[in-house]
Amino acid sequence: MFKIIAIVTMLIDHVGLVFFPDQIVFRLIGRLAFPFFAWGIANGYAKTRNVYKYGWRLLLLALISQPFFYLVIDKEILNICFTLLLGLAAIFFYENKLKNKFLSYFLLFIVLILPFIVPLDYGLYGIIMIMFFHIFKNKFVIPLQSGLTIVRVFLLPQSFWQIFAIPSFFIIHYFEKYDFKINKYLQYSFYPLHLLLIYLITLI
Repeated sequence: MFKIIAIVTMLIDHVGLVFFPDQIVFRLIGRLAFPFFAWGIANGYAKTRNVYKYGWRLLLLALISQPFFYLVIDKEILNICFTLLLGLAAIFFYENKLKNKFLSYFLLFIVLILPFIVPLDYGLYGIIMIMFFHIFKNKFVIPLQSGLTIVRVFLLPQSFWQIFAIPSFFIIHYFEKYDFKINKYLQYSFYPLHLLLIYLITLI
């Protein structure tokens, strides 16, 4: 259910960005999407049998999607899949999976400063949101994630519409037990395919 909400609201966001840039309602609806993707990464980490394969799939998806993202959304930043990948890496290093505490925390530090070096969609805010979902599970998710969003708006006033992401935290908290799986091929292919479709429509 959450992944379907994420996909639909992301599609609405991108359709509004490309075809209806003066209609802010599309962008406001789109703010609901990212928390569901962030929760999905944290939840996926907890359930995956092989985190390395999970990470490679995200990297491949990020690389495939980047040309379409460049053509449709933004020519100056990396797409959201790179942010999700770094969020997964942050959880991995936080859990000290390398069995070397110093190396794990050093690499976690590298992951957290990367958004200041390489421009990413959602940047550090996105990575921390993913970590919060993992570290605190479903406890305190509403105040923590809402507080994180408000801090981002305070630091970056131009991103005021991120406030509209907050309802997602309530949905995740109260309806997590009703979530269900969707086809993994649809899940992974939708992001690059919807960007490609939007690009083709702009050509027409």
